[in-house]
Order: sequence, then structure tokens, then C-alpha cells
Amino acid sequence: MATARAWSNAHASASRSTARARVERRRGCVVIRASGGDEKEGVSYDVPYDVVNGGSEDGYELRVYGAYYVAATPYENREEGLATLMEYMEGGNAERAMYPPTQPLTTRYFEGGKTMELALLGRRAKESIAAPNEESEVRVIASGAELVAAVGFEGNATPEVAEFYRSKLVAALKANGMACSNEQEFRINTFGPLYSLKTRQNELLVKVEV
Repeated sequence: MATARAWSNAHASASRSTARARVERRRGCVVIRASGGDEKEGVSYDVPYDVVNGGSEDGYELRVYGAYYVAATPYENREEGLATLMEYMEGGNAERAMYPPTQPLTTRYFEGGKTMELALLGRRAKESIAAPNEESEVRVIASGAELVAAVGFEGNATPEVAEFYRSKLVAALKANGMACSNEQEFRINTFGPLYSLKTRQNELLVKVEV
């Protein structure tokens, strides 16, 4: 637990940088600086995407995501899922590679299960993406290169809250003549410290057919 909380503090530091950087999002790039001296070296921890609609009138953002890799694991318990990802990112992989904490923490929901994932970004990820250890449940997956719709909300992402925003987003897309690749599949991005009583900042995203 102590290790998980230490990782959470680093995750929270990335979150504060995310908040500062969100003002740059409309200009097409969010740059998140690493803590601990990496900032002057210009290491970025951004999940690359461009906003292709105004967002405010539609009630959602349409985003084109660039390609990137994620470490993903199936999970039932949030802390166990996080611990599995953390082990991989802190060197529990075939190359003993260390990857920095990134924002957001993403959970994907689909028929038959759910996964938790973190983006593999920064200098180390540019050098190579390490394979998971054989006994690990972590899988490295190519992500991005897609069009998604996103809507933000605050608080805990309970099943009822997620269903409210999923159905609202699907309906808004249909009203604008667009369709989801799969209406029942969605992901939730969570920003901020993982262990905190403060209100969480979230996004619900669905993939849009092109």
C-alpha cells in the first residue's frame, strides 16, 4: 500500500501539470512536464490528440488521437488492477524498464469485462516498449489512431453515472448524424490523485465511426 501511495503522489504531480496544460489543449497539443528535474529537458507525458470541433455547442469534444502504447490489465478490484500496472511500470517487465506516471488513468468497459490502462510515454517509451513478464496479466497494446467523442464530468464514476453520460453522449452524436463504433463500449479517463477525498475529474469517451 505504501508503494501504491507513493506512486499515487507522483501521479498527482502529473495531474497538477495536466491541469496547467489543459489551457493549451485548444491549440492542438497538451504538454505535461515531468517532476523532479525533467521539465528543463522538455520530456512530455501527453497522450496526443487534436480537438476537431468547438465542443461547447455540441456538449462534447470530437478528438483525433495519435498512436501510442498502453499497459493494460483486466481487473475486478481497483487497487489490485493499479498494483498490477504499477509493477510493470516500475520495472517488473522483460527489460526492467521504468516508465513515468502518466495521466489519465483509463478504464475500458466492453462486453465480457473491463480493463485498466496507463499510457507509456516519455523518453523511455520512445527508446523501446518492454514486453511484460510471462506471469504478468499486463498486456502492451497499441492504442489511438482513432476518432472519439468525449464528455467531462466530476465525482465518482459509478455505473449509474457512467450510463447517464454514455447514453447522453450517444444521443448527442446521433443528433449530429454520427454513430459510435459500438454504443455499449466506452472508456473513462480519471485525472488527479488516486487516493484523495477531493472531487475527481473524469471524461467518458466513445469511439466514433469514420
